[in-house]
Amino acid sequence: MTTLDDLDLFDAPTGTQPEPRPCRRHNWYPTPDGSEVCLRCTKVKDPATARRGKNNRSRGLTIQRAVLAEVGMEHIPGNGPADGRDSQFVAEVKSGPSWYSVRVEAELDNLPTAGNRTPIFVAASTPGPGKGRRRVYVIETLGDLVKRVGPHAQIAYWAPDWVATKDIGGASA
Repeated sequence: MTTLDDLDLFDAPTGTQPEPRPCRRHNWYPTPDGSEVCLRCTKVKDPATARRGKNNRSRGLTIQRAVLAEVGMEHIPGNGPADGRDSQFVAEVKSGPSWYSVRVEAELDNLPTAGNRTPIFVAASTPGPGKGRRRVYVIETLGDLVKRVGPHAQIAYWAPDWVATKDIGGASA
C-alpha cells in the first residue's frame, strides 16, 4: 500500500518551465550595447515595432478628430470610454481594418445606386432570447445624408425608450 509519504509531492517539477507572461506595459531600461530591455519580462525592444505603433496611434487619433468634427461633436481627450460628445450624444470612433470590415465596404459597393439612390448598409444582431436586437446603419458619408435631407434638417434618433433629434448641420436641437 502506498502512503502519502512515499510520493514525491514536494519535489521540483521536471521538464521545461512555461515562458513568463508578457508584460501589459513594459518598463524599458537601456543596456550598454545601446538596445533597450524590459526589466519585468526581459523582452528586447524592437524600434520598428515601436515606431509602427506610434504611427498607427497617431493616424487613429487624426481620423477620430476628423470624424467628430464632421458630425459636430467635441473631442474628449484621454483614453476613456467615449471619444466625443455633444449635448445629446456620446460617440466612440473606431478605424482600421479590424473595425471597419472589408465586408461592409463590399456590401456598400454592391448596392445598386441607379436613380441617384444613396446606399445604406444595415447590420442587425441576433442576441438570443430575452435580449433586444440592435441594428447598425452605415451610410457612406455624412455628405450623402446631407444631400438627401438638407444641411439643416432634423434627424430623429429612436430607441425603445427615447427619441432625440439632431441638426445634421452641426448644431444640436
